[in-house]
Amino acid sequence: MPQAAQAPHVPPAGLAEVDRLVHECWLRPQAGHTAHSTYSGHTGDPAHTLHTARTGPDRPLPVIVLLGRPGSGKTYALDHFEAVTEGAPVARIDFAAVADQRPHEVALHLAFLLARKHRGSKPLRFPRLLLGLLAVQPQLSLTDRAQATRELRRALRRARNRGAAADAGEGIAGLVETLGLSPVPGVDLILGVLLRSFEYMPAGTFLNRALASYGSSGPASALEELVELNRRNRTGIPADAEFVDRRLCLAFLDDLTAAYARGRRAHNCLALLDDIDHNTGGTRFLDVLLRLRTERARAEVYDPLLTVASSATTQAVPGPCDGGPDDPHTAHPADASYAAWRAGAGTPLYDWWYPVRLRDLDEVEVALEASRFEAESARGNGRPESGLLPRATPLVHRLTYGHPWSVAQLHAAIDRLLEHTPEDLRGLLDTPVQGQEGAAPRGPQLAAAVRGHLLAGLTEGQRAAATRIAAARTPKAAVNSGLLNGQPEHARDTVMRELRIRLWLSRPVPEDANTRGGRGPSGYLRNPAGLPPAGLPGVLPGSGGDVPDTTYDGRPVLHPWLRLLLLDELSGPPTGTEEEWRTIHGTLADWHHRHGQPLDSLYHRLALNGLEEVVRYFITGLTANDLRPWLRELYHVTAAPVYRAQLSDAPPPRRAGELAREHAPEAYEDRALGRPLAELCAALWLAGDPRNRLPPGNPELNYKIGAMFRQLAMAADADADTLLDEAARYAD
Repeated sequence: MPQAAQAPHVPPAGLAEVDRLVHECWLRPQAGHTAHSTYSGHTGDPAHTLHTARTGPDRPLPVIVLLGRPGSGKTYALDHFEAVTEGAPVARIDFAAVADQRPHEVALHLAFLLARKHRGSKPLRFPRLLLGLLAVQPQLSLTDRAQATRELRRALRRARNRGAAADAGEGIAGLVETLGLSPVPGVDLILGVLLRSFEYMPAGTFLNRALASYGSSGPASALEELVELNRRNRTGIPADAEFVDRRLCLAFLDDLTAAYARGRRAHNCLALLDDIDHNTGGTRFLDVLLRLRTERARAEVYDPLLTVASSATTQAVPGPCDGGPDDPHTAHPADASYAAWRAGAGTPLYDWWYPVRLRDLDEVEVALEASRFEAESARGNGRPESGLLPRATPLVHRLTYGHPWSVAQLHAAIDRLLEHTPEDLRGLLDTPVQGQEGAAPRGPQLAAAVRGHLLAGLTEGQRAAATRIAAARTPKAAVNSGLLNGQPEHARDTVMRELRIRLWLSRPVPEDANTRGGRGPSGYLRNPAGLPPAGLPGVLPGSGGDVPDTTYDGRPVLHPWLRLLLLDELSGPPTGTEEEWRTIHGTLADWHHRHGQPLDSLYHRLALNGLEEVVRYFITGLTANDLRPWLRELYHVTAAPVYRAQLSDAPPPRRAGELAREHAPEAYEDRALGRPLAELCAALWLAGDPRNRLPPGNPELNYKIGAMFRQLAMAADADADTLLDEAARYAD
């Protein structure tokens, strides 16, 4: 997430809860007393103070996986953890920037990074891993076991002086080069770090400690195991390669455990693994690591390696994690803690994993990011702060729903606008993403650039299928209505799976005044139970009375920001056509009608400009004794998307009147009831797009919507009070 650097102790926006979770696991509680940390992420807030249980320093540690769609701040979170843990053993690997690695190569990569000198911390040493790596490098005899043992002894004796150790490590140097660690810091430095044990430890002591990790009957059997390790590494058989990976990873864990057994260390060592879903190297290493942990845990032996990984898909996490918004196997940051992980852990291997789904920013966090961005921009270009970005927070938050990377992109786009007027912001998604000083702006439109980033990883066919899915209220309706039948087979069969594992499914957004620019709480109209009151089981939707919430469908929907961008692509050039728009929404309207879902059918009829039909439906319900169900249905239907060509440069209140006159001419002739209802439906329809709710502080459409509600209240003879209350939500 391209944000400017913050003070190291300040967690990134939206990541404070994850910061506390990592802190809690990273700190090593001391036996017999309560531990406090000097973690530089500690802000001094009492809520951040960590009180650990009175346990020993050795405890199981999870593999924390930060799951998030592209742009959710995963890499920025790892940047933060790398900064605040400076001084303790920390290693970071970005699997998007390195070649696919075998598990023992990942262990070597981590060992090199952890063995570096860290300020205020004694360097870690890896004699067992190094001994195993030295053993698999020489070309020992494959036919004569005794000869192979003699050759290995000679190779180890050569490692007793510094120069010979460098020669023996040539094979390791070649391996390290494949990990992207050369030519910087350079082979000499790599060998100096990895072979430090030879220089600072007597050879006999080193060999005794290292050999103790191999074999079970003393040095002789240890040498035999090393010879066998060498042989298996050269057979080319997958099972032998897995054996070598497993044995060397075990040596890596043995070295870590031994290093922490001597002396007191305040913190566990930290492995930051970015983009583990980019290739198989990260997940294969973690699979081997956790299998070894499971075996060692039976003897209550735990290693001190805390792993924090990131992934843009759920595929990198084994087990039942499915990527849905209510997936019980994925933790919400607010609920994540070490105790919660331990309470849910069982015996399966995937229970070592702790997937945490990163959240979007709330409106307050978007406003804080706006103030920070504007202050830094003002310092950079010498202009005074205008306060425009914080004032635009309602627009930015409602467009993106707090998606962190998109928030930053919109802030940058608003900052580039020369004229800060509502008309400029209304065309925000059409602005170029870049420009040159003194020249016309160049580059793709913002909407297209953001779409490309968010949909990275999908094929062209899957993107086209996702655009069709966006036309429906729920992906379920798009699939069941046959909307994907004409798409390529691969795209049709895989697009929903891809959207799910890429975390693009969200809970449905409550439809009410809060989603159209009004004030007050969100979701106040929803019937939580979704059931009819006792004694009223047969009341029809739209006929009044206290009826169930027929508008609520708890099935997952597309993330509102992605859906808006896809609808934008579907409803305008160069990709969208009016003919395609009419075909798609006509198909959905007919399917909902056939399955007895009149409100969803009306929703798609309105997308086809069927405003007259919508007004006829709602005008009959105004005589009900309780208009709250009527309001729920009104907001549900008027959430329909608007084809872009139907919009004009006219202010939205005037355009609402034009749409009512053009698409509901019969109702428009009824000045007492039909016209205000038609204009109200048109205004709510337009207000479904946050770009029509400008200026952000006092949207122009609010006055029109409030006035139409008040006019309808004058004609309602049973529940005018509900309509007047609703009008008040749009008051200044």
